[in-house]
Amino acid sequence: MINSINTIQNIYRIHKTEATSNKADKTDVLKGKGISGDELAISSESRLKQKALLAIKQAEDIRGDKVDEFSQKIATGTYTVADDEVAERIVTDSLLDIVL
Repeated sequence: MINSINTIQNIYRIHKTEATSNKADKTDVLKGKGISGDELAISSESRLKQKALLAIKQAEDIRGDKVDEFSQKIATGTYTVADDEVAERIVTDSLLDIVL
């Protein structure tokens, strides 16, 4: 769960930084300094998603030993999840949805 929290914190920091820099981008476009001729314009939302995906890709790789351990527990019916873990995951996913 710590990796998930760190990933969410990184995405939030990227979002906060991107939101601040986007204000300047929008002002330039409004003043006539924006798109002219054949140029590619990437929305601020797309740039944010790109940075978020990069942060996720830089996260630690999947631990095969843990995957095998949980697969075996699920197969034998001995895998259980604590209620607080489920609640924490729901909150974490909700926060991630809000940020993105």
